[in-house]
Amino acid sequence: MQRVPEERTTQARWALHPRLIAVVGVMTAVVFVATRLIQVPIPGGYVHLGDSMIYFSAFTFGPLTGGIAGAFGATLADLTSGYANYAPATFIIHGAEGVLAGLIAWRAGVWRMIAAAIVGGLVIVGGYFLYDFFVLRIGSGAAVTDLWFNVGQAVSGGIIGTILAAAVRLAYPPATMWTVQQRWREQSPSEPHSSTR
Repeated sequence: MQRVPEERTTQARWALHPRLIAVVGVMTAVVFVATRLIQVPIPGGYVHLGDSMIYFSAFTFGPLTGGIAGAFGATLADLTSGYANYAPATFIIHGAEGVLAGLIAWRAGVWRMIAAAIVGGLVIVGGYFLYDFFVLRIGSGAAVTDLWFNVGQAVSGGIIGTILAAAVRLAYPPATMWTVQQRWREQSPSEPHSSTR
């Protein structure tokens, strides 16, 4: 009898297991550090490099990792940087960015990563503009100024995240499978042998 991996299902994509929890924890810390380490103040908040790590998380480890790391890592950076007024928006916006990017481009090619970065960028730019204008009421001038800084942040984050994810996939392809739970079954001698990964 030989142990062979079972077919992966959609349910396995969302199943919690120790390796997924570890990767989520590490990537949340990485997003936090990238968001907190370099901050450029703008009228309504600050721009940062955290989006590049959110895209990297989503493209390499999937939507669950990208969403959780984006939501919690970026929100913790807001809370520890004196921008607690942005924390509710950050949690939703960067969480949605990570989930959508992962759904579109997890284990996909560069063109899908670019498309995912564009969708994520629209979420960031639109989400923060609406939050600035309707919730914080910082005024249309400041909201529009922030919008252009957020465009720059989204574009730079998408470029860096795409390049980094492509480089890691090229250097170590199994990394994209770290967050997928493997289930094994015994293969009887009468079954044809299949190649394992």
